[in-house]
Formats: sequence, structure tokens, C-alpha cells
Amino acid sequence: MIQFSALMWAAAIFFGIIGFLRGWNKELVATAGMLLTTFAIFQFDSFLRGTVFLIMPRDQVFLLEATVFLIVVYLVYQAKDIGGAEARNRDNWQAGFLGALAGGFNGYLIIGTLWYFMDINEYPITQFVVAPAPGSPSAQALWTIPLVLIGGGTSGTGDLLALLVIALLFFVLVIN
Repeated sequence: MIQFSALMWAAAIFFGIIGFLRGWNKELVATAGMLLTTFAIFQFDSFLRGTVFLIMPRDQVFLLEATVFLIVVYLVYQAKDIGGAEARNRDNWQAGFLGALAGGFNGYLIIGTLWYFMDINEYPITQFVVAPAPGSPSAQALWTIPLVLIGGGTSGTGDLLALLVIALLFFVLVIN
């Protein structure tokens, strides 16, 4: 059985390698798009759960949330990079390492957000995925899920997430 926490960190390493190859310009655009999407999901979650998702079973809610999120992830990874720069120059190690950091964060954000969707929907696809057993590494790592950690928990205000989105958008739009 694979632990969710191990899967999340393995995805972070895998996306870190991809980020190293792509460079930080492209990874930062993807990070900004995904953070903006997770912020919107977090802010509108209680409204959607109180209206639209009431008539849907939990497995369909999970599949809808995951599909919308993965479509956005696909689209932001297809977006142009900042400033129209080409792919990372093989001799530019600094851009590669910054890209690896941003890519690692992106992998953590993708798998962690999908894990968050499973957790808030009470692991609806039980034929494929089971909830972490109490005391398991994944159960102990539930607080490291991105929307729980930077959103202040499932009932948090999302202040840190909003601040992070504003800072990243400022960096992407103004500084670079």
C-alpha cells in the first residue's frame, strides 16, 4: 500500500526534476496559475458545498473538483513563460535550481490539492483509495496538505494563501 505522504513528496521530487529542465520562468507561471486556482477553490468551497454539491454524491464531487483542477494544471503548464524566454540554457545552473524549487513546490501543490479533495470528500473512491489509518505516516502528515497548511485548515480563513497569491502575482507581473 502506498502512503499519500510518500506519493506527495515523490511528486515534488519528480516535478522538481522537470522544473530543473524547464527553468524558473516557466515554472513560476505554472505556480502562479495553480496558486490562484487553489485560492479560488478554497474561497468558494463553502458556497459550492452549500448549494451545488448538495445534490451530488461525494464521489462525483471529488471527480468534478479534481477534473477542474487538473484541467487548470494542464493549461498553466502549456502557458508561455515570463518575458518570452526560451527553454533554460543548459549552462545556466542558477535558473535550473530555481526551476527545481518551483517545480518541486508545484508537484507538492498538485498532489497535495488532490489529496485535500479526497480528504474533504471522505475518500469517496474506496475501491481504489482508502483513508489513511490512524497513526500512519499519511494520517500524521495530513497537516502538510497545501490547502490545510497555507489555508489555515479546512475551516480556516485563507489569509496566508491570499497573501501568498498577492505576493506571487506581484512578483510575476511587476518585478519580472
